[in-house]
Amino acid sequence: MRLRRGIPALALVAVLTGCTGALTGTGSALPTASPPSSTPSTAAAATGCPRVVYPGARLSFACITGSMHAVYDGAVWPVSERRTVEPATGWLLEEGAGHWGSPDGVALVDVALNVRQQMVDNGSYGPRPRMLTVASRPTRVDGARAYLLRTTFVINRGWARQSGTAVREERLWIVAVEVAANDASLWYVSIPDLVKSLWAKVPATIAAIRVR
Repeated sequence: MRLRRGIPALALVAVLTGCTGALTGTGSALPTASPPSSTPSTAAAATGCPRVVYPGARLSFACITGSMHAVYDGAVWPVSERRTVEPATGWLLEEGAGHWGSPDGVALVDVALNVRQQMVDNGSYGPRPRMLTVASRPTRVDGARAYLLRTTFVINRGWARQSGTAVREERLWIVAVEVAANDASLWYVSIPDLVKSLWAKVPATIAAIRVR
């Protein structure tokens, strides 16, 4: 994913919350100022690699590779583990999670699609990437109802040349999980072709996600 040094103002309107279910299924609500006492006050309550335990999202997951570092202030994802794969441009490999909260009648597939669009709008794959949905299907995660959305992004060639990146393709997996009754969280990993050997590790990484 492209490293974003600033957070666009529009991205603040609809982000996954690290503390409560304040973001509604419509993606239109702001996070609440005071989370309930039963949830962590910040995403920093999560532990880091090699296994991330994120109480605020009721999820834990294994890091897909080593040498990743935790970030708790992403524009879309409140908890992410990152590794720079292209130092010249700051291009990143990312894995992380977020808490959506009550879907409010919205299907898990639409939750996943909403968050994917937030990532695109935030410029994670550069301007005007070609987006191909490779898989979109219900699944189970640790026995819980879930939905898998897998996407391939083809980076805009003209922009890639201009920015100096060697990345041509990036693959994104998003899994929306019903972590409790009327409560949803999401996990994701986004892997550029510079480290495409990791693509084969994703199914086992998804299988290792645990609902807490």
